[in-house]
Amino acid sequence: MVLPIGLVLSLACMFGSVIMEGGNLGALIAIPSVVLVIGGTWGATIAAFTFADVFKVPVICIRAMTKNFTDLTKTMEQLVELGDIARKEGQLALESRLGDVKDPFLKHGLTLLVDGADEGRIREELDGYSLSVAERHTRYISILSKAAGYAPIFGLMGTTMGLINMLGELNDPSKIGPHLAAAMTATLYGLITSNVIYTPISDKLTRMHESEMLNNEMTLDGVCTMLHGLSGRAMVERLEAWLPPSARNGDKGKAAA
Repeated sequence: MVLPIGLVLSLACMFGSVIMEGGNLGALIAIPSVVLVIGGTWGATIAAFTFADVFKVPVICIRAMTKNFTDLTKTMEQLVELGDIARKEGQLALESRLGDVKDPFLKHGLTLLVDGADEGRIREELDGYSLSVAERHTRYISILSKAAGYAPIFGLMGTTMGLINMLGELNDPSKIGPHLAAAMTATLYGLITSNVIYTPISDKLTRMHESEMLNNEMTLDGVCTMLHGLSGRAMVERLEAWLPPSARNGDKGKAAA
């Protein structure tokens, strides 16, 4: 939930500075500029990708705002627990636990383990699964990155068009100020949408992607460890290598050993 807080804070600071300077927030509203910057940005983005991919972006953005990064410590604890069951009761006993596993990557790995797959097949299938997820993530991150690049250009385009209209009204000085103000709003909208919306969301998705990929690598290692029947302590020591130093605690494995 940090992302929406950051977005709101950025917008609040921007609008707050306008008010503190004695400006009028109503002067920042220009529907033609909104149409050009928003519509133009996403029109160009659709042209660069596909309508089906761009249509899914709002759902991806909501997910970025509401979902937290993957907790590697919880994943490790779950893997150690499942590994303890596999070692004491046999790998087939994991079948009864599949319904409690929420992570589809881990569930697929456990299913392969229950089916008696060897390590080569497990690594091959899970690597393919992870590559497929990575390609999808990269595509949506790229869509938002492209939109962040297009938005300022369309903002500048709107300002240029506004200035052209203003120059056509030089015989009436009373219209110069309003035309100039309206023209500058397009650049403002381009900068806001690019730097306050699209880029932060794209960066958050990138971090989430990296976190999930690391989680998948640790999960794959954990599933293969279950296959070899390592003790709980040995499994903890192996999986803790995936955690940052501050999150490592070898004592967690003593009770499971």
